[in-house]
Amino acid sequence: MKNIVVICENIQSAEAIKSAGQELGINVVCEIQENFKIQNEISETEIRKACAVLFVISFEVEDIEKIERFIDCEYYEVEPKYVINDAKSVIKEIMEEIN
Repeated sequence: MKNIVVICENIQSAEAIKSAGQELGINVVCEIQENFKIQNEISETEIRKACAVLFVISFEVEDIEKIERFIDCEYYEVEPKYVINDAKSVIKEIMEEIN
């Protein structure tokens, strides 16, 4: 099973992407960074096992807390509204680029 690590700025996008991942057979591990505070921090091990990192944010990637954890990771960036509206398409597009 493929693993994706996702950093979300809100719970709605985290729930949407997790649900879509389940439906598509992709293991999605989410961390929420709301108001520049990390909730349920993703471990280094989970990051290294992931085939991709997805930032679901409306701010700059450089403003991610503890951004250094993602150095050398294949990453993608999308605004929360796209994940909330159609998370499956976002995951499918990432998987197509990886394969």
